Amino acid sequence: MLTNVEYTRLMEILLRQDQYIILLHQNADPDAIGSAIALKELLKSQGKNIMIGTETLNNLSKNLISSLGDFIVTSPTDHKNLIILDTSTPVQLGVFESMIGKAEVVISIDHHETFETNKFKGTKYTYFINKERTSTAEIIFDIMLKMKDEGLIDKENTNCDKIIRAILTGIVTDTGHMRFSDVNTLKTLIHIFKRGYHISDVDELLRVEDDISKKIAILKAHQRMKLYSVSDFIVATSNVSSCEALAAKSILSTGADVAFVGADNGSEVRISGRAKKSVIDRGVNLAKIMSQVAPVIGGEGGGHKGAAGANGKSNMEEGLKKCVELFVQDLGGQGNGESLEYTEEAEIQDCWGT
Repeated sequence: MLTNVEYTRLMEILLRQDQYIILLHQNADPDAIGSAIALKELLKSQGKNIMIGTETLNNLSKNLISSLGDFIVTSPTDHKNLIILDTSTPVQLGVFESMIGKAEVVISIDHHETFETNKFKGTKYTYFINKERTSTAEIIFDIMLKMKDEGLIDKENTNCDKIIRAILTGIVTDTGHMRFSDVNTLKTLIHIFKRGYHISDVDELLRVEDDISKKIAILKAHQRMKLYSVSDFIVATSNVSSCEALAAKSILSTGADVAFVGADNGSEVRISGRAKKSVIDRGVNLAKIMSQVAPVIGGEGGGHKGAAGANGKSNMEEGLKKCVELFVQDLGGQGNGESLEYTEEAEIQDCWGT
């Protein structure tokens, strides 16, 4: 939870300005959009004029926006006061990155590990990063509780139902339906459940049938996999034209312990990494790996220990190789007692003994 000092500092900064735009990473997920909607409503209750901007939304977020009756802008505006949510590096903002240079106030609220803080440096930047929280939505809920304690929330002029549903959706999705929750997550949910809500209240929002393009991306990712045996783990790399995060997640579900999937659309390169808990427990940190891979592809990276990504401009294949190299280093530098080789035949033999 935010300390009293952090909360006081945050509110002093937020209440100085009358207008803000809340910016989110590309392909914004329900934690990002839910947090933005909730914070927007909280600031509106204080008489602030708030907009939300993101280049793209995933399907779950589109459902959330529609259900809660909100809207976003998808191209830069002339706002000078920015709140950046759930975004660890500027490049993840896509077309909205250009707004940072012209901004007068930039406030970052996030729960991701970031190794690129030098990208957000200067007197106009203020950080509120809590890596102990499993979602940004939990941080926004902490702000809501503090505002309530301070008597700043007028229930007649605040859409509390909209706020809670947005926050609950963000928590449920970013914790993988509670699989990655911790004691602090559960404490937050207890607060929410005492208000008469339940996880089932967001179930309908989370029912999205994958369209054919996503199904094809997943199948192609499996078709193109390269496999490595590293210590006790199976590492998979692959490439698709889009939906790299979904593909990486799918590869984990079919047996890999770690998956790195790249996407290159000709103008941008993205690499998404996913790891199982058993890998994280061995000290592997994908956020750190992605921050080190980022220079290889000419961009920036960050995220969580078990789910992270990097965005850049080129060299996808080199970036994927670097992901595996860095993973091996994190496990002590060797794979099955020998230096790792990057030949597909060796990889398959190493994994399957054929």
